[in-house]
Amino acid sequence: MLTCEEAFPNRVAGIVQTTVPEAAFRACVAAMEGGVGTIEVSMTVPSCLEIVRGLAASTGGTLPVGVGEVWDEDTVKKAKQAGAGFIVTPTDLPEVAEACAREDLLCVLGGLTPTEIQRASRRAELVKVYPVKSLGGPEYVRWLRGPLPEASLLVAGGVEIDQVEEYLQLGVAAVGLTEALFPPEALSRGDTALVTALARRAAAASRASWA
Repeated sequence: MLTCEEAFPNRVAGIVQTTVPEAAFRACVAAMEGGVGTIEVSMTVPSCLEIVRGLAASTGGTLPVGVGEVWDEDTVKKAKQAGAGFIVTPTDLPEVAEACAREDLLCVLGGLTPTEIQRASRRAELVKVYPVKSLGGPEYVRWLRGPLPEASLLVAGGVEIDQVEEYLQLGVAAVGLTEALFPPEALSRGDTALVTALARRAAAASRASWA
């Protein structure tokens, strides 16, 4: 099983969500080339597991690839067979956490409110706070650190690249970028160069947080 540090080596994850699988694959490769350390492919993407399989094969398993929007136990096993290194759920799903434990996969459970985050933290090493923008973004994370100082968080949902450094300095384990890294219009026109450029900015912001 990957540790959180192994799954998110530079603490920036690209989360791809599109209806065109070919565009998703090319965008993920472009993000990796730009320095994003982790890729999460949502199950809402057609042929999601085939994309994961292709990414895992193209990197030789050296770059962590996970599956997001997982709602059931069966998907956990299929994701592992495809080469996924971690699983992400949209909410706190104990049965998925149990399946991840059986399959020896890192599980990231979803939670938004302090109660949901605290509950999910009992079952998973990492909690995905989504959509973090809806409750105030960095300011919300700052408030969360009061009652939940030890919670290990992955923030996503409306996160901008310009906010990456701020989130990381607030102590989150990782930042997930969706449309900020994968603009829908860029994916639709196949503009992988833009995705790579955005990935470079995100990776640089991550490095700056350690300065």
